[in-house]
Order: sequence, then C-alpha cells, then structure tokens
Amino acid sequence: MPSSASVSAAPSRGRPRDEHTDEAILAATLRLLRDAGYRSLSVEAVAGEAGVAKTTVYRRYRNKADLATAALATMIPVDELAHPSDDPQRDLVSFLDEFETALEDVGVDVIGSLLIDRGDSEFVELHRERIIGPRKQRSRQLLRRAQKLGLIRPDADLDLVMEMLIGSFFARHLAGRERPPRWAENAVATLWKGLEIRDSGSPRKLGE
Repeated sequence: MPSSASVSAAPSRGRPRDEHTDEAILAATLRLLRDAGYRSLSVEAVAGEAGVAKTTVYRRYRNKADLATAALATMIPVDELAHPSDDPQRDLVSFLDEFETALEDVGVDVIGSLLIDRGDSEFVELHRERIIGPRKQRSRQLLRRAQKLGLIRPDADLDLVMEMLIGSFFARHLAGRERPPRWAENAVATLWKGLEIRDSGSPRKLGE
C-alpha cells in the first residue's frame, strides 16, 4: 500500500490521523485514476471507494488536484541519495528503471492525459511541485556526481540530458512500440557516449 509520508497535505485537525485511512484513501484514488481518469475523479467517489466519510478525505486534501497528485507521488517514489554508489552511470540506469516501473504501474496513459489536458492548472502546478521537481533534483544529483568524478563533461546541459532520456520513454510509448529489453541501460549508454570526457587522464576523485 502506498504511504502519504512523502507528500504534503492539508493540515490535520482534531485527533491524530489514522495511517491506514491515509493509505486507503490514496490507494482508492489510484484505482479510480486508472479506471476512469482524472476528469471523472471526485472526492465523493474516492471516499466511497475507500470506505470513509467525505469529510475524512477533505481533512487531508483540499480538492481532487491535491488528492490526485498526492496519490501519484506515492507511485513514483524518489529516495534521498544518502549513499550513492561510485558508478553514477549505473545509478542513473536504476533511477530510470524505477521511473519506468512506477509509470507502468500507475498507467502511462493516465499520466499523459493529465499533462496534455491543462484544464486544471492547480493539478499541473502540484504535479510539477510534488512529482517533477523532486525527481528532476535527484537526476541532477546523479549527473553532477558524474561531473565531479570527471566522467562526463563539466559543460553538459544536465536538464537536457534528462529530458532526452525521459522523452525517449514517452516517445516509445506513444509510438506503440513494445518495451525493449534493457531500455534504461541502453538509453543511458547511448547518451553517455556523447557526455564522456575523452582524454587519457584518469577520472578524478570527489573533492579533487
């Protein structure tokens, strides 16, 4: 079951919140997003699916944009890079594998339709804040570490690198192509060739 610990929600009032209720609400939201999409989502429907009162949902989330982005954030987890490995390229592959698995679980079509339909500006803003922003920061950490180790060029456009990697995932899906074996590994390896510092020196160690 997903946890709501990684996202901020409306402040609770009265007695402490029940963690199991939180999980039931977010899980119900994800099921309804998969089955009916964002347009059909409502706080009332989520309350019914989760088996709780509508007021219980509203104590946690102010509206469906708040609720939907909180639920989606639990399906696309981002961990702090407290102990990155000495192989940033491999770390980046793992990051993309996690990204792909999470999107497949929640439904790529659901995410795509939400971002294409910009009718709900609050959803778009919260999606950028809760989902895109933290994952963009993590990917930049991975690439900056590679720069510090002298593995890729210091002038590399890190944002563009990630846009190309993530974009290739959505392009493949929109084209209707099946998931190729080791997509993340092959995508990173292809871009890495253009980022590498090509000289005879050895990679620098962190702090040098």
